[in-house]
Amino acid sequence: MWKLGDDPVDDRPTFLAHALAMSLRHGPGPWPEEAHTLPDDPPPPSDGGPLISSVVRDGIESHHFRATPDAGAVTEIADLLDRLATTRRPAREDLSRLHDRSAGTSAIAVADDLVEQTRLRRLPGDRIRALGRHLAEHGTRRDTVKIGLVLVGAYGDQRDRDLLLLLGTLEELTLYAVVALVRTQPDRQRAVYELARRVEGWGRIHAVERLKGCDDPEIKAWLLRDGFRNGIMNEYLAYIAATTGGLWRALVESDVDDALLDGAGDILAALALGGPAEDMSDYDDALPAMGRFAELLAGRQATLRRLHGLLGVLGYLRDPGDGARWPSDDIARLRRSYQDRLAEPRWSDLVLGHLADPRDPGFHDALWAAGPLELPVVPQAVARLEIDPLDGFVWWSALGAATSSEAERLCVLAERLLPLSDLANGPGDVYDLGEEYAADRALESVVSRLDAFPGIGLPLIRVALRNRITRLRRAATGALAAWPASAVPDEAGAWVRRAAAIEPDEQTRAEMLAFLVSR
Repeated sequence: MWKLGDDPVDDRPTFLAHALAMSLRHGPGPWPEEAHTLPDDPPPPSDGGPLISSVVRDGIESHHFRATPDAGAVTEIADLLDRLATTRRPAREDLSRLHDRSAGTSAIAVADDLVEQTRLRRLPGDRIRALGRHLAEHGTRRDTVKIGLVLVGAYGDQRDRDLLLLLGTLEELTLYAVVALVRTQPDRQRAVYELARRVEGWGRIHAVERLKGCDDPEIKAWLLRDGFRNGIMNEYLAYIAATTGGLWRALVESDVDDALLDGAGDILAALALGGPAEDMSDYDDALPAMGRFAELLAGRQATLRRLHGLLGVLGYLRDPGDGARWPSDDIARLRRSYQDRLAEPRWSDLVLGHLADPRDPGFHDALWAAGPLELPVVPQAVARLEIDPLDGFVWWSALGAATSSEAERLCVLAERLLPLSDLANGPGDVYDLGEEYAADRALESVVSRLDAFPGIGLPLIRVALRNRITRLRRAATGALAAWPASAVPDEAGAWVRRAAAIEPDEQTRAEMLAFLVSR
């Protein structure tokens, strides 16, 4: 009898055991961050070097680049599958080799070609399914599990649903699980919908993209209210939500609930922003949908979320770009409607109310909205910075709205609140990925705004030129280069000269030398 053993492949924890533990601890999902620390995760880089997780890599490659095929890996894995599937008693050593070889490749680079190879070789489908499940259930490394899911997707059936949903709740595996669900489940829309609700980041994107054209009323309603939201960019899914969900038709109903109104604003704002998927210029019902959203805001509660939608669409109407498909008169009329709506005092009152309390959970959203509303924010920002001096967004926003005298006061505040003696910690060639770089980022938020304030913030620029973050040293050099020569003291030139002599980044050193030559 042909049978695969259940003995562990190695002594490391399996992805399935990890997923089962998370399911018992947290339910069906979405799971908290701890769940996405996976059994084969490497230790964090000690040198602060660049790090792109494999889930991000798979997301980028599946959307923006074609993975480089690996014909050698395809052949080797197919050979192992062939040997195991066509022998009467599969050898444990061959099974271990299959696990190890699968772990040593990029699943996204071999998935399609590997399935094609198994079909060209006419390998028995029930045995390839069993081998796929073995890789998925016993795999201790991510690409092994992914290749297992690929094989289950090619040869599996509805018996595999629970396994696919469980492993797919790990964002690292969602892409492979959702493709397998589409290929194996008789109710594929509902299966994908179930998985989509369990994930929030790239997993949500991969799942919702497989719901394009869905005709299930419950799923369509979910797409408009929550399904497009993800932790990456709502722009990836906004168009699918608007079209598959039937945004315009839903908005003209008599009973538009709050969740639909909020979803409509966020979808339209994402379409207005544009990219990386289809945007407002691709959406046939964009003009009436934008108009209806403005109408529905009348008499409804003012919230920061709705204000975000209002401002996002208005920004588009002010500059629709070359892709606008509608007559200029229609655009102008709709723009006036949005401007009239925004002029209602309730929106300014809303923003100022949130900014009045530096601990308000909506402080950041209100600070963002204060810019286009042209509201004063520096005093409120100072109050916030006294509580959280490493809040780079607040430094950046405050200086963006500051007068010269306010900018000077903010720089004095930065000298007092930021640990400048610890920030002259370079030069280096590192990326600011972790929390240990929060102070560096805060300093960058200040220095990157100083090009507009000649002569202000020199002590901060001096420290920035000696910081470990390349981008921050460039910001300091750029600020000095933007100032008129009369605003740059001789000592600042000496700082740049010393920095250029030890600068490790070629482009930054060239910019420093160009500044020195120009002076």
